[in-house]
Amino acid sequence: MAERKAWVTLVTESSYLKGLQCLARSLKLVQTAHPLIVLHPDTSIDTSTGQPKEKTSLTEEDLELIEKEGCELKAIERIHPINKRKEYLWDYYQDTWTKLRVWNLEEYDRVVFLDADMLIMKNIDHLMNMKMPKDFLAAANACTCNPRKKPDYPKDWIPSSCAYTLGPIKPESEDTPPSIELKGYFNSGLLVLTPSKQIFKDLLNYFYNHPNINSLNFPDQDLLNEFFKGKWVPITYTYNALKLLRTCHAPMWDDRVIRNVHYIMSDKPWKKEIIDFEQEFEDVKKTGNQEEISLFILNSWWWKVYKGIEFKIEDDYLI
Repeated sequence: MAERKAWVTLVTESSYLKGLQCLARSLKLVQTAHPLIVLHPDTSIDTSTGQPKEKTSLTEEDLELIEKEGCELKAIERIHPINKRKEYLWDYYQDTWTKLRVWNLEEYDRVVFLDADMLIMKNIDHLMNMKMPKDFLAAANACTCNPRKKPDYPKDWIPSSCAYTLGPIKPESEDTPPSIELKGYFNSGLLVLTPSKQIFKDLLNYFYNHPNINSLNFPDQDLLNEFFKGKWVPITYTYNALKLLRTCHAPMWDDRVIRNVHYIMSDKPWKKEIIDFEQEFEDVKKTGNQEEISLFILNSWWWKVYKGIEFKIEDDYLI
């Protein structure tokens, strides 16, 4: 019997609907051979309370739009800390624990989890065939530079302690990830894994009995880094190209080799539509702000895919 493999993402509120739609369209554009499974809150009625099991701003119309993108829907219940108060850096972080449910999808032999704020630029189906122990995962290093100087971030998140500062530069960086010995901490936006109900059970047990939930600033990411310490395989930044890397790690970044852009932080591309690409680019160039210019370029890729506008990186903006 052929192995079953799938992309999986999580969308809990309507604010991420456009992100999910663009992710699905980008996977189609790169001609993936695998389906995209969308985990979403289960709004069926709980017979014991007569109320929906989960509350969400996602409507039936939203779910229909998701299905029209060719996605498969799977209703789930959120995961939250039990009897423990947790403060979050951003409100949407409170739903990220639910990402753990991806390990429960044992009907699949291999899945790659993708955050819904990603844009697939090249076919990455080969991740489905990565060789690694079943209790491992594969992921790309997180950037721990804190380039926007967020005061709530860990104090040791400075450029000199970041794996990408210490790791390879282009062209080697295209296929050579930093050594995990440099900074053994991964970003949880893209995860290559083998589903296992036992691992899912162990993860929940670890989570529910965690001695200090408030120490986990980046909820699922910190938890997974603790749980999989020494049990993960690093892959290059090109599979999870965090948008700020383009400026804060410019010696490593090459537009032409990016496989997947990750639009981290709260300033998502869909929050500000780009209408006149050329004129708006000229306007942002006048600011002289390199981060703003870079973000406009990356956001323009997102909007072009969302709107169905063909483009090639070689012909796109240069700075």
